[in-house]
Amino acid sequence: MEAVMEIGVSTLTDLPSGASPEARMRQIVELGVRADELGLDVFGVGEHHSADFLVSSPVPVLSAVAARTNRIRLTSGVTVLSVHDPVRVYQDFATLDLISGGRAEIAAGRSAYPDPFELFGVDIAGYDEAFAERLELLLRLRDGDPERWSGRHRPSLVPAHVTPRAVQQPLPVWIGAGGSPGSVIRAATAGLPLVLGYIGGTPDYLRQLADLYRATGERAGHADRLRLGVAAHYLAGDTAAGSYPYYRDFLRPKRPGAAGIRVSPEDFAEGLRPDRHLMVGPAGPVTEKLLRLHKSVGFDRVQLLADWGGLPAELVDESLHLLGTEIAPALRNA
Repeated sequence: MEAVMEIGVSTLTDLPSGASPEARMRQIVELGVRADELGLDVFGVGEHHSADFLVSSPVPVLSAVAARTNRIRLTSGVTVLSVHDPVRVYQDFATLDLISGGRAEIAAGRSAYPDPFELFGVDIAGYDEAFAERLELLLRLRDGDPERWSGRHRPSLVPAHVTPRAVQQPLPVWIGAGGSPGSVIRAATAGLPLVLGYIGGTPDYLRQLADLYRATGERAGHADRLRLGVAAHYLAGDTAAGSYPYYRDFLRPKRPGAAGIRVSPEDFAEGLRPDRHLMVGPAGPVTEKLLRLHKSVGFDRVQLLADWGGLPAELVDESLHLLGTEIAPALRNA
């Protein structure tokens, strides 16, 4: 059977200054519900641990969406596995899988922010080793309870029955990467699906990473298990190209010394070009950009960051409607 392209939306849950946390949470849940109503395939919720973002634990939010939806798949974007106990991560997502009737996914990543390492007392200097070790344990838990496990970043695990068990066997675990070849190789070697962030430039580097993923996976004997996703910033609509102030506020550092990117008007205009990364503009040109990106990279899933920087609710709703009724059908038909 020919694979079907999956099209979804996600939110990093940024919390603009002065915004009501309660209203923002309702907005996030409604985004997932509306995506399901429009026939989209995936809804993702980010995890962050600073005052600039609302959600530190995606599973309760995804569970609220699960209770009001029927078919859309529910994923983190990403779970910061470098700082979390894999036992608890598996239990949480297995619970979500039961609530949703088998629609949960984990996207595991290392974090682009220092906040979780400070908060959970994990040495950021060893975050890659911690991630690799915890990923190994998570996969063992997913595939069946390990008889015994020991490592450097978690107390030894004695034989135990870890419950509940997920509906899906196996529970999908993706690797989320921002462009590190090491992360790409790790995913391919383990035969895990991979989602790459496309946050700048032309598709050339993305294509190189995609080629590396497929070549490494094939050498490891996992060619039939590989799936590639791409995550990108998105806003469709006739006035979307005027959204620079929201995009600037979304990415800028919010405090002195905080992580972030300062985007100039010229940078934003560059990103709008047909061969650049921003999926922002009228529905027709955005569809063409996504089709060109698919031709270049050959992704199986695209996850579009759909609400950012305090965008007005009516713009987000219009953009989501265009994705579900015009852009997604055009991509699937093509």
